[in-house]
Amino acid sequence: MAYIDYTFYTDVYKGIPISEDAFSRLAERATAMINQLTNYTIQDLATLPPFTQEQVKRATAAQVEYFAHAGEQIVHGDNGMIDVRIGNFSYSSGANGTQSAISPAVINYLRPTGLLYRGVRVCD
Repeated sequence: MAYIDYTFYTDVYKGIPISEDAFSRLAERATAMINQLTNYTIQDLATLPPFTQEQVKRATAAQVEYFAHAGEQIVHGDNGMIDVRIGNFSYSSGANGTQSAISPAVINYLRPTGLLYRGVRVCD
């Protein structure tokens, strides 16, 4: 289940316009990316502190917007690069380098929540 709904994306986050059908697909993929990034530490969003809930929702919305803007193929590492070589002839087209599948805004939203922490937690 996605961390955000279409109303949050359009009314609160005010993301770029996309259809509701596209949103539902992208929101599920964005939620999966957030779960991977946080090492699956979010069991139930409602149990997290309000600030953390809001940051997770905004991170999810940012990832939806990133997918909508950059294209869903970015999840699979396809950056549109075409490279053809035949003998001495070569042709290259598309983006130079690799584009991250995760929006930089997602990291910025999640950083203050502690959900990106990879160390060992000590309990007293």
